[in-house]
Amino acid sequence: MLTAPELVKLIKAHNILSKITIPNKAKNNVNELVKLIESKNYSVDHKKKSIKPKVKRGKKITLKQAEELDKPKPKKEKTEAQKEKTKDNQRKKIIKFILDNTDILNDPEIKELHKGLK
Repeated sequence: MLTAPELVKLIKAHNILSKITIPNKAKNNVNELVKLIESKNYSVDHKKKSIKPKVKRGKKITLKQAEELDKPKPKKEKTEAQKEKTKDNQRKKIIKFILDNTDILNDPEIKELHKGLK
């Protein structure tokens, strides 16, 4: 028989695919959780540790899949080409802004900054 925390983990993983809200009073009560799952047209398979739809309509969720879905997704690393492309796009935007607003170049604060960069 699955424990209450395992059932909660299965429901949370299942919520990524569809919505079952867990009331606070049912979080630690196995019977309430099973009743909730069955009221949403799902059945609990305690031997395989999974939640299955009574009507065939989607994926079944196992405890292993639930643990995998619960992990944070790794961040994607940008390649050197992508980094160069973003730098080029930023430069182009800045140049376009300056060309569109040439009166900014006559601003005394900009002239001070320009002198400091030389």
